[in-house]
Amino acid sequence: MQATRIREIECIGDALAFLASWPESRRGPIYQSAYRACQAVRENRLHLDGARNALHCFARSAGILEQAPVSIEPWMIMSRNGRGGILA
Repeated sequence: MQATRIREIECIGDALAFLASWPESRRGPIYQSAYRACQAVRENRLHLDGARNALHCFARSAGILEQAPVSIEPWMIMSRNGRGGILA
């Protein structure tokens, strides 16, 4: 069994570094779109959401998108009396 390695991408620099390390033999049109979108954000020609969406599509098409579980913290849950907040 192969170990799963998760790489978090926190900024455009991380995204571009990740894309640069992607094997050239696997760089298709969706990869190119994601790379161009990230470059456009770096050059202030595109909003960050555009690159995020393009990178998300690339990761999904490449089969590498990790679906992170949603964590609900106790303070996020409304109390039973309907007022919310933390019970003291």
